[in-house]
Amino acid sequence: MKKEWIVTKMDHQSRIDDFAYKHHISKKALKDIKMQGDILVNGIHQTVRYCLNFGEIVTFIFPKEENKIAPENIPFTIVYEDDDLMVIDKQPHIACIPTRARPCHTLANAITYYYQTIGLSSTVHFVNRLDKETRGLMIVAKHRYIHDLMKYTHIRRIYRAHIEGNVKQGSIRLPIYKDGYAMKRVIDERGKPSCTHYRSLDDHGLVEFCLETGRTHQIRVHMSAIGHALIGDSLYGDGTGEFDLESYKITFIHPTTKQVIHIEKKSYKDKMKIKK
Repeated sequence: MKKEWIVTKMDHQSRIDDFAYKHHISKKALKDIKMQGDILVNGIHQTVRYCLNFGEIVTFIFPKEENKIAPENIPFTIVYEDDDLMVIDKQPHIACIPTRARPCHTLANAITYYYQTIGLSSTVHFVNRLDKETRGLMIVAKHRYIHDLMKYTHIRRIYRAHIEGNVKQGSIRLPIYKDGYAMKRVIDERGKPSCTHYRSLDDHGLVEFCLETGRTHQIRVHMSAIGHALIGDSLYGDGTGEFDLESYKITFIHPTTKQVIHIEKKSYKDKMKIKK
């Protein structure tokens, strides 16, 4: 992958490293470009100390990404795709990334296989993740640079699920803490600030959630804390382990086209509605 820019008057006499940081190439990425890729000005190799002149063309050649994840032919649903990223509809009961306890049959294994079929040399960059049992919309950056750009992009994520009892509308601001290696999170003043907004969607316990923060299990922890655990949640409630938490709306500004991408699942059975 390579990125190319024309030097403007504003960047005249800027060093290449400062120019790179301005375009959201991280220090680590720039180091890798220097060591394993290349930096060209008008097609000629230059160091990061070179001072740019108005009108010159700067090219950053990123090193080839090495994907060490084993490919697996696991079907998954793509609801939006371009040269930079994908939005996928994750099914429940599948983890995002391999671990020692679960080294295969993850979404990353499936995406790695897909990348091989389309000839894309890249590792898997999840912009946002969902818990194993949670379904719905996730963004995957196809390249390291796009993943870095998405860090500067606000992503509005809306979820829904059925809860025990009924609520109207409100906000939960309680810190969430991870105690050691335990899977279960707790409300504790030692935890990270966390905020969940919620509102009822019907009279049968279906609730919509909007997150200001993205802590692990955030919706499940917060709703349990106010006495309305997700129906079926065995970790934070008294269910059987089957719950229907779903990321069903996602909105963001595309990092390169600058278009607003809004994707919404109307229902569990409906097709995706994609607007650009």
